[in-house]
Amino acid sequence: MNILKSGILAVTAMMVFAAPAKADYNVWTDAKTGATVTFPDTWKQINNEWPIDVITLSAPSGDDNAMCRLRAEEDRRFMIYPSRYRRDIHDQFFTKDFWDKYTAAYDNVNVVRYQNNAGLGQGFASMTLISYTTPPNVEGGHNMPDNVTDRGGVMAVTNYGDKVYVAECSVYLPSYSNYHTAFMDFFKSISFKKAYHELAVGDYRNFLNEWGTIDVPFPNAVSRSTY
Repeated sequence: MNILKSGILAVTAMMVFAAPAKADYNVWTDAKTGATVTFPDTWKQINNEWPIDVITLSAPSGDDNAMCRLRAEEDRRFMIYPSRYRRDIHDQFFTKDFWDKYTAAYDNVNVVRYQNNAGLGQGFASMTLISYTTPPNVEGGHNMPDNVTDRGGVMAVTNYGDKVYVAECSVYLPSYSNYHTAFMDFFKSISFKKAYHELAVGDYRNFLNEWGTIDVPFPNAVSRSTY
């Protein structure tokens, strides 16, 4: 009986020690936009650089300085259109021309790959994979040696609801392939606060509801109309 108990205890101990370790993740939600991001607990949240930055993360990478961030900027131009036009709006305003303007702030930009048929969160998206140079300690060059300014970055943009979201990740260029999967996982984890009904046709947004009481200056008309 003692031998049987000892055997069971030994097998149990082996099963405990042989169990694979599970990674822990943080689920983070922005109070202002409602955007949610999931990332490994080994990643660290660092200070944002610009007011439009929702969250900026630093991945454990040493001198490779791998980082990801999500940006959001209000853009209400297209909210009057039914949701069925979301793809058409994206294809017209948030494709290659958008990236040409967005990456104009970088030096020596080389577009390695561009893809329009992509997604980010619940929105239609375009993606670009680029290499570029940036001054040390500025915009992605944090804590990097003076002679290490070549970066590789992947970026995605979507317009969803009343905002334009841009997700981007970058790292020291020669090391990019080591981080591509982690960058894509970051992109896949992004979710936005629901802004559209599941039915593709959608409805026009009722702007009149927000107008309240309006003075009507036309003759032979009621002087005030309430919506």
